[in-house]
Amino acid sequence: MITGSAALALIATAGKAATAAEAVAPPPKLVLFMAIDGFPQEQFVKYYDQLGDGGLKLLLDKGAWYGNNHYSHATTYTGVGHATLLSCAHPYKHAVIGNDWIDKQTKKRVYSTEDPRHKYLDEETADHAGTSPFNIKVTTVGDEMIYANGKSKVIAIAGKDRSSIGLAGQFGTAYMHSTTTGRFITSDYYMAAYPEWWTAFYANKPQDRFFGQTWTLSMPEEAYARSVPDNQPWSTNYKGLGVKFPHPIDGGAASDKPGKGYYDATMWTPFGDLLMLDFVKAAIEGENLGRNPSGAPDLLALSWTSHDYVNHLFGPESRQSHDQTVRLDRVFADLFKFIDERVGLDNVLITLSADHGFMNIPEYSSSRRLDAGRIDPEAMINDVNAALSKQYGDGKYVTTWWNPNLYIDYAMLAERKLDKAEVEEAIASFLREYPGVEAVFTRTQLERGQMPATRLAKQVTLAWHQKISGDIVIMNKPNWYLFAKPKGYASTHGSPWAYDTNVPLAMYGPAWIAPGKYGDSETVDLARTVAHILNVRPPNGCEGSVLTEMLR
Repeated sequence: MITGSAALALIATAGKAATAAEAVAPPPKLVLFMAIDGFPQEQFVKYYDQLGDGGLKLLLDKGAWYGNNHYSHATTYTGVGHATLLSCAHPYKHAVIGNDWIDKQTKKRVYSTEDPRHKYLDEETADHAGTSPFNIKVTTVGDEMIYANGKSKVIAIAGKDRSSIGLAGQFGTAYMHSTTTGRFITSDYYMAAYPEWWTAFYANKPQDRFFGQTWTLSMPEEAYARSVPDNQPWSTNYKGLGVKFPHPIDGGAASDKPGKGYYDATMWTPFGDLLMLDFVKAAIEGENLGRNPSGAPDLLALSWTSHDYVNHLFGPESRQSHDQTVRLDRVFADLFKFIDERVGLDNVLITLSADHGFMNIPEYSSSRRLDAGRIDPEAMINDVNAALSKQYGDGKYVTTWWNPNLYIDYAMLAERKLDKAEVEEAIASFLREYPGVEAVFTRTQLERGQMPATRLAKQVTLAWHQKISGDIVIMNKPNWYLFAKPKGYASTHGSPWAYDTNVPLAMYGPAWIAPGKYGDSETVDLARTVAHILNVRPPNGCEGSVLTEMLR
């Protein structure tokens, strides 16, 4: 039995604990978790003076944000980033090592979110279409919310299947844009039939409302002085959009009514954000998000795709990217106002990040006297095989490429009794002298932990999965374009350099977040902090830290 002073001390301690518990804000009714596809940190702040008051400025002026937030992995691709964002796991754990990779048993391509067992609802399902999270081997914050209370709704919406599926996790519901019909659709992994609100929303084909319109500048010409003028020789005429304003969005189709060309092209312009905004509002109303009868918090995860597409075609330095950013800010202001009227922003935790940043167009970088260029992966494979054929006899030693991995024919090496590590090093030695290549790492190095003590080597290690990744990992030099098709886009991403890894990490929620600009963080810290605020356990592969300095 506890008596005397000890009992009084225990009572006092219990009283303090009760007071502290009462001071802790209840969890938000809604978590609005947002990613802008292909949005580097510099674009978050670059056009501050041209932003409205209710969009991005809500996060910059009244939220907490980290100016030096980075991804820690080297492979900054869409599938990888979205699998990381709400799992707070690195690729070596969540197993999404790229948008695509090669299955080592079948030798066939695997798309990061493909699952042949599942099909789209009321829609054609192409080969390698993203239909389930089967290839993602960890849980997300949304999964842990559902595990904790069984009542939370978790909805993810994006222009790309790999984006929405990565955010939805194992037990949420993912909707992705269809270029066939222009609708936001889902697969039978998530449900057997669409809900009534979805059917009602698409009854009058709202996806057709921008047909016949053109994308023009939304501000006076002089407002774009800090951006590169349009009609540059390095811009890409893609989806019939042209290389200068105004941009038509009919997809180049000779038709008097909307079709696949239009539905596809729309998402490559700011009109794609408006289409998504309409659907997001319908989902909030239809699912009654933020008004959960049980009192459990809901999660709405959004990935805004159009920014990535615009940067691919015109570069982040372009006036097209500039205009799209300012327009997206207005979309956010509209969305935040809508949510405020339904749920009250004081009850909502808003977060913002990105799946990756973006490099400047190599030709633009060259014009600024930087070392820049483009690497052709297929030519590189041919050059590698030619060099090895001279050394070991004719053969196709490297079979294929998926960013940023080369795959070796180990069966042929065994048949010829060639030492695996020796051939790997011969490939690496050749490529280390290849134009545009910064560093090369081999499977043997990675499996044995024989990596150099550099940040770059750590980034590669975090991105490499022993069972799934390729055999030779190539890191391009800064400002060098390394992608499957060297001239497919004007610009790209996927590197370990700061322009690709430095993305926003911002949070708004007066009850939980202390506003201000903060310093260093890792992107995996975002979801870990959200889980902490929600009082749910961290996802099972999580390696992030709670950003306690920005919490009330």
